[in-house]
Amino acid sequence: MANAKEQTKESGSQKNRKDEILKDKYAELRMASAQIKQLQQQLEALDEKRQELENAITSLDSLKSSQKKAKMLAPITEGMFVSATLDSGDELIVNVGGNVCVRKTVEEAKGMLKERLLEVSGYQENMLEELNKLTDHAAGIEGELGQMMQE
Repeated sequence: MANAKEQTKESGSQKNRKDEILKDKYAELRMASAQIKQLQQQLEALDEKRQELENAITSLDSLKSSQKKAKMLAPITEGMFVSATLDSGDELIVNVGGNVCVRKTVEEAKGMLKERLLEVSGYQENMLEELNKLTDHAAGIEGELGQMMQE
């Protein structure tokens, strides 16, 4: 009779350990899923930034070929423009930080944009690697959970 009680107590203890492990694995999976979602959002933001930089480079190419005194719309903010006349398409005023603006040629400005584009692309590559690692890790946890649930 004592053996039956000990076996029941032991199997109950094993069940409690299994339940604890399942809870821990499930919490780990939820955390990995949250990190995956966050990385996906950051990747979307970087993709928008990359597209914005590519559009700016294209705009600079168009500006270079524009005629002097050409009428154009200059953006004030997103969706808001002011009518302007182009004095020169050869030189830009660029904010370099700290409320400091300097004159740059179109080529210099394009170079700056291309450098930023390379940085953004590098960040994207690193984040994609991290996302792939997290996705693989989450898939492994899901597999472990599936096995444990079948036992």
